[in-house]
Amino acid sequence: MHRQKKEKGRSKNVSVFVFIIVLLYALISLYPLIWVVLQSFKTEPEFLSSIWSLPSSLHLDNYITAFTKGNLAVYLKNTVINTGATLVVEIVFITLAAFAFSKLKMKFKNVIFYMILINMLIPTPIILLPMYLQVINLNIQNTLAAIVFPYFQGFAPLGLILLKNYMDGIPNEIIEAAKIDGCSTPRILLSIMVPLVKPMMVTLAILGGMSAWNEYMWALVSISDTSKYTLSVGIAILKDKISTLGYTPVLAALTVGAMVFVIIYLAAQKTFVRSITEGAVKG
Repeated sequence: MHRQKKEKGRSKNVSVFVFIIVLLYALISLYPLIWVVLQSFKTEPEFLSSIWSLPSSLHLDNYITAFTKGNLAVYLKNTVINTGATLVVEIVFITLAAFAFSKLKMKFKNVIFYMILINMLIPTPIILLPMYLQVINLNIQNTLAAIVFPYFQGFAPLGLILLKNYMDGIPNEIIEAAKIDGCSTPRILLSIMVPLVKPMMVTLAILGGMSAWNEYMWALVSISDTSKYTLSVGIAILKDKISTLGYTPVLAALTVGAMVFVIIYLAAQKTFVRSITEGAVKG
C-alpha cells in the first residue's frame, strides 16, 4: 500500500514537471509573436521609449498607416489570390495522385512514387536558377502561374505522402464493393474516397496554405512588378521604409501577416492533429 502511494506520488511529480517544461516551451515559442502584437498597438514615441513595456492603449493608427502608406492591402490581396490558387492546384492534383498510387493498379507505380519523393531531398537554392530560367523562357514572369506551380512542386511530395498514407488505411473492400455496384473510377474517387479523406485534405490545406502564404525566396525572385509583390516580400520592403513610416506600422504589418494562419490553425486544430496522427498510424 505504501509502495503504491509512493509510486503515485512520483508519477504526479513527473506529470507536474513535464507540464512545466511544456508550458515554458510554449511561452518561449509564442513570446516573439506576442511581443510583435503588443508593440504594434503602441505609438511610435511610446515604442522608442521602451520596447518591453505594455501599450498604454490600443493604437490602431499603425494598422491604418500600414494599409494606406505601406501598400499592405495590395500585398495582402496578392497573397490571398496566390495562396488560394495554389491550394486549389495542390488539393486537386495531390488527391488525384494519392488515389492513383494508393488504390489503382499501375506499372512501375512504386518507382514513379519514389521519383516524386526524391524532390524532397533537393535543396531549394539548387533548383532556384533552373526554375527562374524556365519562367523566363515561358514568358510567365509576374504571372500567377509563375508563383503557383513552383509552390505546388515544392509541397507536392509531402502532401502526397500524407494523403497516400491516409488512403492506404481505407479498406480496399470498399472500392471493390463500389465497382461491383457499377461505380466508375471517378465516381469512386469523388463519392467515396474524398468524403473519407476530408480531415487529411483540411490538413493539406493548412500546411500548403501556410507554406504558400509565408514563402519569400521564390516570390522575390520570380516577381519584379512591385504591384504584384506578396505579403512576405512587401513586409521586407516595409522594413526599408522604417525611417519614413516608423517601427510600429511595420510591426502592425507583421501582425497581420502572422495572425491570419494562426486564426485558421486554431479554428481547425482538432482536425489537423487528428488527421496527422491517423495518417502516421496508418502509414
